[in-house]
Amino acid sequence: MIRFAVVVIVLLTDVPFSLEEDDNVLHIGGIFPIRGKGGWQGGQACEPAVRLALEDVNKNSILSGYQLKLHWNDSECDPGLGASVMYDLLYNKPQKLMLLAGCSTVCTTVAEAAKMWNLVVLCYGASSPALSDRNRFPTLFRTHPSATVHSPTRITLMKKFEWYRIAILQQTEEVFISTVEDIETRCKQNGIEIITRQSFVSDPADAVKNLRRQDARIIVGLFYVVAARKVLCEMYKQQLYGKAYVWFFIGWYKDNWFEVNLKEEGIKCTKKEMRIAAEGHITTEALMWNQNVNQKTISGQTSEDFRKRLENVLRLEGYAIDRHRYPEGYQEAPLAYDAVWAVALAFNKTMTILEKQGKSITSFNYNNKEIADHIYSAINSTQFLGISGWVAFSSQGDRIALTQIEQVINGKYVKLGYYDTQDDNLTWFDKEKWIGGKVPQDRTVIRRVLRTLSIPLLICMWVITTIGILGAVSLIVFNVLNHHRRVIAQSYPACNTIMLSGCVLSLSSIYLFGLDGQIISPSVFPNICQIKTWVLSIGFTLGYGAMYSKVWRVHRLHTSQKKSAIRKALQPWKMYSIVIFLLAVDVAILFLWQCMDPLKRDIQVFPMENPLNSNDDIKIRPELEHCKSENHNFWLILCIIMCL
Repeated sequence: MIRFAVVVIVLLTDVPFSLEEDDNVLHIGGIFPIRGKGGWQGGQACEPAVRLALEDVNKNSILSGYQLKLHWNDSECDPGLGASVMYDLLYNKPQKLMLLAGCSTVCTTVAEAAKMWNLVVLCYGASSPALSDRNRFPTLFRTHPSATVHSPTRITLMKKFEWYRIAILQQTEEVFISTVEDIETRCKQNGIEIITRQSFVSDPADAVKNLRRQDARIIVGLFYVVAARKVLCEMYKQQLYGKAYVWFFIGWYKDNWFEVNLKEEGIKCTKKEMRIAAEGHITTEALMWNQNVNQKTISGQTSEDFRKRLENVLRLEGYAIDRHRYPEGYQEAPLAYDAVWAVALAFNKTMTILEKQGKSITSFNYNNKEIADHIYSAINSTQFLGISGWVAFSSQGDRIALTQIEQVINGKYVKLGYYDTQDDNLTWFDKEKWIGGKVPQDRTVIRRVLRTLSIPLLICMWVITTIGILGAVSLIVFNVLNHHRRVIAQSYPACNTIMLSGCVLSLSSIYLFGLDGQIISPSVFPNICQIKTWVLSIGFTLGYGAMYSKVWRVHRLHTSQKKSAIRKALQPWKMYSIVIFLLAVDVAILFLWQCMDPLKRDIQVFPMENPLNSNDDIKIRPELEHCKSENHNFWLILCIIMCL
């Protein structure tokens, strides 16, 4: 609606075209975000930097015979207010040749409308990737690099540390939405999985909780500094910090951003808690200061000279620079300073061309597309060494710059290296420091641990089993050697031998049940399942069948009135036939079971546990081997019924 209103104003309002009476003054408009409560209020330091630049340009002979003058107002980083400021600048004398603007949301509105006035817009503080769209913003340039320069840097770091599973947390602003789209494209190209993309308007609590639920470990955060403090506090509450997590934050916040304005913004965390949560996070930012502090720039001063001058001005405006309390936009101040020099150089080129044609730059008005095109071409080809480094623009009007990588170590930002997007070159200083002493993993490492029998317990059971088997074998030998004795003979020694043989088989199955994954391989386990089932079942049937036949015989003898007749009727072969019948039924069931639904190795998974004696970021997932078939319960019930 704001952009639509601006266009309507252009179409319906008569534009004043009269020039300033003083024809040797070139007027430009400025829009600075200073006193707002949200977004980027970088005009606090950028406006003083522009004043210094105007002072230096006007002392220089670059605009021979002309003076450069700025008319500006505060947009508070609000697009609606920014549109109003632009309207006031354009519809009030004197005529403006160009506009300077800061804050991505304001630049989006201003730059989209500026083409209606044939005005070139130069943004000193706007990183939105959407602003690279030449169809939408045909007259926009910016000394502030696009946020997309951070994406290749982040991808390079992720590949360096083998992080292939990340999450994204973003504030719902166009600058961050378009940045996320660029990150998603690059992640897809490099085989990096984005497990979740969480967004929020003002309160990040639910979004941060969702990150924890998704087991996010490597998280890219995209939000303005006010929201960043809320996120950091919520990180502390949800314990999404420390040795298991790596956060990527935007690098243009002030160095002490996580310690200031906590009470004013209602942040319910202490400075200590904020410092704890901030420790170890990584930032990426385009280089905004010339790294060679002794190199003279186009203004004749070094970046260190400019820093001292800027800090003196900021002290006079009440900022506690000596206590490292810098205003917002301090890091971007060189971009604003160089923006003025870029304007001056462009005007210089334009005046040279127009003089050859017998024309003057002061004849520009908002309908003069010819002069506007000359200004556009001039700034498009402008290159110079500025306070922020080498200043040059791409075909999309974007600043070409290196990216600086920093990490918070012991509460202070430490430079880790630089990344050159143009040459795909990473310069690394090996100064990174990880909480816990090792590179965090991009996910929770789950270690599968097979629960097995204790070896001492297993040996103990096997020893007891062996004693039992030896005892049973001794009884078998005793039974065979003394079968002719009357006491033994009357107890049916053959049944005794069968029963004891069943005991030996049943006890032998204990050896097989003790064989698990620590002794045998998974491929052998199904065979052991079949064997131990046969051995135990047959052993039980022999032992139980022989004992049952003897009990049945005693029962018949003591309950019948004609005991002599019963004694004659109960021949030994009849007792053996009972055992044989039970054994035959057992074998039939086992055979059908093995043929139709064989036992296989099945893994039972238990809830994850924390390791007892490890500081590593891992979880233990206990597993237990079982012998199981598809219709396991059916076969077990069938065997139980047979036993009954």
